Parts: sequence; C-alpha cells; structure tokens
Amino acid sequence: MTGVPKSVREAMIEAAWLLIAERGLEGMSTREVLARTGAPRGSVYHHFPRGRTELIELAIDHSRQWMLEQIGAIDAKDPDDVVAGYLGIWQRVVEGTGFRAGCAVTGAVTGGYEPSILERAKEAFDATSDALAALFRKAGLGPDEAARRATLLMYAAEGAVILARAQHSTEPLAFTAEQLSTRPGE
Repeated sequence: MTGVPKSVREAMIEAAWLLIAERGLEGMSTREVLARTGAPRGSVYHHFPRGRTELIELAIDHSRQWMLEQIGAIDAKDPDDVVAGYLGIWQRVVEGTGFRAGCAVTGAVTGGYEPSILERAKEAFDATSDALAALFRKAGLGPDEAARRATLLMYAAEGAVILARAQHSTEPLAFTAEQLSTRPGE
C-alpha cells in the first residue's frame, strides 16, 4: 500500500511502536509520538481516550500483527528454514535500524507494570509462538515437538536481539541460528 496516506491514528500507533522498539517503554513519550507524526497536541486523547496506555496497547497489537505477517512470509520446507527465517526477520530489523531497534513487545514488557500492557504483551508472544509452531508442523514436526521448538526459538531470538543491539553485531543471531540448526556448520 505504498503511497496510500496513513490516518493520523495509524501514524501515531506506528510511531509509538517504533519508539518502544528503539527506546523501550519508558523512552516512548506521547510528546515524541506527536513530534514524529506532526499530529496536533490534542490528537492523543482524541484518538486514544485512555491516553498513553491505550496507545501502548495498540502499538503492541501493531507489533503482533507485523510479526505474524513476517512469519507468514517464511517459506519453511524443513525446521531449519523456520529457524533461519525467524532469525532473519530479526537480523533485518537490527541491521535496518543501525542496531537502534529490537522487539517492541520486549521493550513494553521491560518497562511495563500495567496489567493491560503486560497481558497484551503475553498475547503477542503467544501469537508468535503459535505461528512458529504452525510453521514447524508444516515443516514436518509433530505438534508437541513443534510447540517446544517454537518456544525455544522465540526465547533464544529475544535474547539474541538484545545482545545484537548491545554488541552492534548480528553475531548473536548467527550463533543462535547455528546452535538451533539440525545441520550444524551450514
């Protein structure tokens, strides 16, 4: 949908999502969202009656949807394709942002204390794990093994993304891919 203008509300949600991915929850201010989008000051409560909390919840939902779309694009012929595809998503994120951004859901959790935010984050992580498990099943694993591999992959990827950002290197992602591969050394 290139060239189709976003609504102010959509632009604000996306700005919040990117800010949380870059700076964590505490680094996402409504003032910065307004600055990034050029929206007028009254836009926050006009579009998000519950204010910052609602904006954060919707940014998590946006992150969830974005990730499900990314996972859906992985062509998984075997389990290693799932691993490589998922870690490849994160490599594109960290490299594409100059190591400034990681997982917005993780950013929301690390600074989150409101139950609604934490519940939204849990639902987003569950959706990611479910989508990865579905890919592992499609790639030939049984349901239990697919669920275990999906959980392990998501846990490992979250840590690798954090370390990749800290080290300004994709080596943690490459190492994780190698360790989770059924064909080590490839």
